[in-house]
Amino acid sequence: MTPPDPTQAPATRWPSASEPPPAALDPAWRMAAHWPELAAALTEQAVETADRLLRGLELLLQREKLSAAEFRVLGNPALRLRHCAKQAQQIQRLQSGQVRQSHEKIDLAQVVESALQDRREELAAQGITLRRTLQAAELLLDPTLGYSLTQAMLDWGLRLGEQLELRLERTEAPARVRLLLKVHTETPPAPSLLLQNSIEWLLLRQLAATDGRIEVQRAAGADGAELSLSLRSTSPGSPSPVLAAADQPAALNPQPPP
Repeated sequence: MTPPDPTQAPATRWPSASEPPPAALDPAWRMAAHWPELAAALTEQAVETADRLLRGLELLLQREKLSAAEFRVLGNPALRLRHCAKQAQQIQRLQSGQVRQSHEKIDLAQVVESALQDRREELAAQGITLRRTLQAAELLLDPTLGYSLTQAMLDWGLRLGEQLELRLERTEAPARVRLLLKVHTETPPAPSLLLQNSIEWLLLRQLAATDGRIEVQRAAGADGAELSLSLRSTSPGSPSPVLAAADQPAALNPQPPP
């Protein structure tokens, strides 16, 4: 018997027509059904990686192996990665129905002001100018949702510029509350940037969809961009301003009504 030639590739064997086709490993398995699990795993890994990187940089800073300027240069991308990952986690939790809402009668002006105060130091460090005029606006809304909507609006605006203006207004007919964010820029923003489905925009849409009664719109203007939320009011009537101040983030202090 002649031994096989090792330099020649083995002949390909084709199955005959009478042989059954090979069985699928798992005909019921589809990747499309596991996208939420994949997204959750990716965001969890991103948060963990960013946290480890930041801890390492802080250790180097403490040991004087890095200057404060070098720490900011290296740490800002890690902070951005962690923030985006947490936004994605928030979207996933909202979309999966893990977040329960409790509709309460609240003054949205107070909720918005609380959210602004929590961002005060961050905005000041970035040199952001924020003007705001908030009117008392009672409505039925989960307080946490109102807080998250305000934070998401700020994140959306910060992608476009450093001059922000936030207004909270009421209308009588129809009885609605309008939260408007204007981003003032020297030139109109590019449509590709304004209409991009960024993580900030997707979070806003998911937050609004969670309530089901919030209208979200974005538009470009001659001097910048606008983002508005429209919500149902529970107290129609003439608007009465309760807070109208704000130049710099350092001046974000509530003022009593006139």
